[in-house]
Amino acid sequence: MGNDENELRRHIYANSTDRHVIRKLLQKIFLPCSCKETCPKHEVAFSIEETVRALDIPEENISTLLCYLELHAKKYIELLSPAYTVCKVISYGGPMQIRKAAKECPPLAMALALQKNQNENDQNVLEFAIVDIAAAIGWDSGICKHKLKNLEWTTVSGQPKRSTLNVSFSNLGFRLLAPGNLSDDQLDEALDSLYEHVVNQEKMALLQLRAVHQTLVDVAAPSYKSCLQQESTESGVKLKVKIREYFESPNPLDSITLTENKIVDEDQLVNDIRGLISTYRDNNFTGKAVARIFHGIMSPNYPAVIWGRCKYWRSHINVDFHTICKIATREILNFR
Repeated sequence: MGNDENELRRHIYANSTDRHVIRKLLQKIFLPCSCKETCPKHEVAFSIEETVRALDIPEENISTLLCYLELHAKKYIELLSPAYTVCKVISYGGPMQIRKAAKECPPLAMALALQKNQNENDQNVLEFAIVDIAAAIGWDSGICKHKLKNLEWTTVSGQPKRSTLNVSFSNLGFRLLAPGNLSDDQLDEALDSLYEHVVNQEKMALLQLRAVHQTLVDVAAPSYKSCLQQESTESGVKLKVKIREYFESPNPLDSITLTENKIVDEDQLVNDIRGLISTYRDNNFTGKAVARIFHGIMSPNYPAVIWGRCKYWRSHINVDFHTICKIATREILNFR
């Protein structure tokens, strides 16, 4: 297999996701609830930035997984537009103004009630998760935000006037409706379904890449000089025939096979894995993170602008990606 194909494979592996990563995502989506029978689905929201960092996969990949869940035959979730997940209320008139405003604002009153461990004398600033408050009082988060934003204004002598409170929203998050009473079997089914999607998508992309590579190899000239000397369009005709066969075939990828890149020196690979882990002890590496570094694939937690300077970056690009994952996982467990 040529180096050009290896380079393109990197883009496919960049979108792959491990099973345990999907499980972490599902834990953010399906929050336990007290519904006894059919759950009507509850509003759930979680930070985009924090989730990207925790899962070490791009935002668009997480969005794709959420879409798979929504399109599942069982309609596990219903996606809503992204929204800010955190509310911050600042009082320029002291904590008493917040407590006074809470008497006419149920979301603020609930936020105060949930802040049991906070000293009341230090409540000039109150910060809380919008969806948690909305769930506690049974309101939609949008209505809660509207009520909270109205705290910035008061009426004096029939005229609107700015109050001593400032209300701001931050931390953009994914937002959806999801049931909270799924059984373990249902959660496992959702996990299996998502992971199967990811695996199948990766396999299909690799087969498509292999098909393109084989086709181009078949019609390629041995050198550019041959192209200059030949006046016939034999290669062009051959390429057109192969392309037509591909799109007219019901299963064009059935004849394509994938081959792993064999490890030339497994001892060197193991030594480099151990060297990477030992050199960067502060990083909580996974097998996939190590494989990405060895293939020169950036991720949210391992950007190329920083890790591209690491001597291990792209050091084993000719070794099968999943083989590196497997060996790296073994070495990481041994290291711990």
